[in-house]
Amino acid sequence: MQFGSSSRTRMFGSVVLFGLFGVGAAFAQYTNYGQALGSLSGQQASCNPADLSCQAAQTTGDQGNLQRRLPAPGVEPTNPQGGIVLPGQNQPGQNSSSQTQQQQGQIRPEFPQPLDSPTEFQQLVANSIGKQLPIYGVNLFRNPPSTFAPLNLVPVTPDYVIGPGDELLIQAWGQVTLNSRFIVDRSGSIYIPQAGSMHVAGLSFGQVRDFLKSQMGRVFRNFDLNVNMGELRSIQVFVVGQARRPGSYTISSLSTIVNALFATGGPTPQGSLRHIQLKRGGNVVVDFDLYDLLQRGDKSKDVQLLPGDVIYIPPVGPQVAVAGSVNVPAIYELKSADNTTVGDILAVAAGQTNVASKDIVRLERVDEHRMRSITQIGLDQQGRGTVLHDGDLLELVAVVGQYKDAITLRGNVANPGRYTWRAGMRVRDLLPDKDSLITREYWLKRSQLGQPLLTYIPTCLPATPFGIPSLRYGIPVGEEGQNPNWRYSSTRNPSLFGLVFGDEEGNGNKSAEGVSDGGLDCGTVPESRTAARGLNDVYTPPAPTVPPATSTNLQNPPSTGTPQNGTQLAYGNGSTMNQLSATSASLGSTALVNTSAGQFKPLNDVKLSEPDIDWSYAVIERQSKENLTTSLLPFNLGKLVLEGDQSQNLELLPGDVVTIFSKADIRVPQAQQTRFVRLEGEVASAGVYSVLPGETLRHLVERAGGVTPEAYLYGSEFTRESTRRVQQARLNEYIDQITLQITANTTNNFGRALNASDTTAATAAQQQNQSVINSLRQIRATGRIVLELPVDANNVSQLPDLPLEDGDRLIVPRIPATVNVEGAVYNQNSFVFDPTRRVGSYIRLAGGANRDADTSRAYVIRASGSVLSKQYSSSLRGNSFDSLHIYPGDTVVVPLNLTKGQTLKTIVSVAQIVGQLGIAIAAGNTVF
Repeated sequence: MQFGSSSRTRMFGSVVLFGLFGVGAAFAQYTNYGQALGSLSGQQASCNPADLSCQAAQTTGDQGNLQRRLPAPGVEPTNPQGGIVLPGQNQPGQNSSSQTQQQQGQIRPEFPQPLDSPTEFQQLVANSIGKQLPIYGVNLFRNPPSTFAPLNLVPVTPDYVIGPGDELLIQAWGQVTLNSRFIVDRSGSIYIPQAGSMHVAGLSFGQVRDFLKSQMGRVFRNFDLNVNMGELRSIQVFVVGQARRPGSYTISSLSTIVNALFATGGPTPQGSLRHIQLKRGGNVVVDFDLYDLLQRGDKSKDVQLLPGDVIYIPPVGPQVAVAGSVNVPAIYELKSADNTTVGDILAVAAGQTNVASKDIVRLERVDEHRMRSITQIGLDQQGRGTVLHDGDLLELVAVVGQYKDAITLRGNVANPGRYTWRAGMRVRDLLPDKDSLITREYWLKRSQLGQPLLTYIPTCLPATPFGIPSLRYGIPVGEEGQNPNWRYSSTRNPSLFGLVFGDEEGNGNKSAEGVSDGGLDCGTVPESRTAARGLNDVYTPPAPTVPPATSTNLQNPPSTGTPQNGTQLAYGNGSTMNQLSATSASLGSTALVNTSAGQFKPLNDVKLSEPDIDWSYAVIERQSKENLTTSLLPFNLGKLVLEGDQSQNLELLPGDVVTIFSKADIRVPQAQQTRFVRLEGEVASAGVYSVLPGETLRHLVERAGGVTPEAYLYGSEFTRESTRRVQQARLNEYIDQITLQITANTTNNFGRALNASDTTAATAAQQQNQSVINSLRQIRATGRIVLELPVDANNVSQLPDLPLEDGDRLIVPRIPATVNVEGAVYNQNSFVFDPTRRVGSYIRLAGGANRDADTSRAYVIRASGSVLSKQYSSSLRGNSFDSLHIYPGDTVVVPLNLTKGQTLKTIVSVAQIVGQLGIAIAAGNTVF
């Protein structure tokens, strides 16, 4: 075909040619597409143009099966007939696959229904029994499902009735090939090409296949077919009466009465659950009892709904309340008001509990709507046959918690509990021997003492500012891998005093700033750093943190323990060594000399696993049957069990309670207490000793073999737990008083502030005072008792006959060789003891007092724990403070002058006042 020689002409011809080709292809495709449904053995079939019925049916089928439009995305489906469309329910003409996608991606969240206001009957029941009972079955509808879409996806039962709007999926094979969807039209028929129109409405789903095969068999031979349901039709029903959301609902044709009830939120508290009526054509076809579903799972009357059905929820019928010892206490609706008995309602309430009493059943009733009455019935045949009325309250009472013929044994015994009483039973029958008095906790703790300890190794102190971390539990041998160091360390044992390992060589890992990561760092450590308190003594747990900026620390400067280079070792609790020494000095403690023990934390101790038995007192608690008064019958447990004294073997009666006490329950005399005392230091046989009756401190030390020749009895430290508690209580009271005084002074200072500088000064003073109070609250009492021994004491006979208590501790150090000088001096240090030197000499050895010193308040802490201050020392006859004798282990403290500069400030203030007064006088002379 020639279009011309010009390029524009050729282009125009090409466009026309391609257009004609596209129209022809579309026409051919449309023809093949329309003939696809009627193809037989490769032949195309179509309707006769003269057959109008065929053309109309085919047009309807094409529009319903192949050309149905879907709603635009995000557009909610609408119901042209009005009413409510449930989420997930299909509308006529809506594609099922699109609907499935909509169900999966656009499920609307549902929230629980709000709580209903209590009805008058609920309030009446609550006033009677003290709590509100729910209405049975109402909570079933408080949490509605988020969608009802699964109704369209469940298999269709064979009895499902086909109706207009249903979609049939028909597949045929053999002589005829067919795979299409057909929608039942309003006349109830479907049209199958070349087979004609077939009326299927009213047939059950189980009958459709045979019916269609028989109808198509009149045209075709040698074929088979299968019929499935596609998109189901939607039906419109009405829910009226006492429903939460009454109205018209468009739901799936598979929906039943229960589905519709869930859609409406169920009945209200004023609605009936036992007489839900389904009306069809003006007649009641089903009287549905929801209790059948809730209690027995019976859905035999939950029939399938049809278009135009009406679900009517009538007002609630007669109600009774069942409370007390029943499995499901609630308010129940009676099926009928004339023949429901107590036995019937107990069966509805799931029966009585296993602790319900059969003798006491209270029945409250409203007599003829006038007044309330109460009767008591039993649960025998006659009582169960009592007919209930509307408004009754049935309350079952639980049995009394009284044991019949039982004896209770409790306290410090191996098997506490209840025992069967028998005639002639006595205390000895409950306690046959001494072993019955040993508690299970005692044996448990004793067995734990025998567990093997994990291996640990001594470590040196780290040169780190953050302290000593805990070692870790040892990994079992064989599981340490290639690194043998892990055999001794892991992360769970806080009782091991040391460090985790670093690299495989055992070296600690340090960063560029010189801060260790906690690895082992065994460099050259001075001997003074091996102990926790700066001296080569035994390990003592670090004292609490005392900030150095407080007035307490200023009055009690740090003692020895600071190395010559001025660095401070830090410990795990954040306290520096200087702070620990200052705290020890302020409390008057004396260090012990024991170099080998300084690297380890104590792991073993001897103490009571459980308190001992109080042999002198046990008691029987008995309630009198005549007047119900309780009396106590004491007896001597030791005479009964240990000596077999039958006068203490009291007779037992049913209901008696036998209590066995320990010495922790009741404070017994000191002679009867179990007392453990620790003797440590320079004692011939240092250890833990049990104190004998009447034994004193001097007798106990003599029994331990006395002291060694190096013992320094003058510096002995005797501590007592009861004294420590009293000291701590007094210290807390003192701190509370200081807090009140500081608070009052701070308030006055703020009230007297005249300008911003005064307010700033008052604020700074308040912060400083608060810091002092916080530091004071960190101080813990030691419980030390000063023994007041002579300086030259070297014999055990010089120890006082001090009665001992449980937990007492005597530490006898060896004779120290140094004297400490601390505080506001030029060089705080320890100096070798010289018996010819006095206080002034040691202060001069430390460089003397500096400009910040308050020399008028210097003091000496004796090794015995006593304190001598300069304020109370006499200067007569040469007995001045500087000439006091110093003994080994003493500490001389020169505190700071905290009031320095106050005099100058006072002078300036007075000068300002005088100057302002002179100006005022001159001004007055000028005026007058």
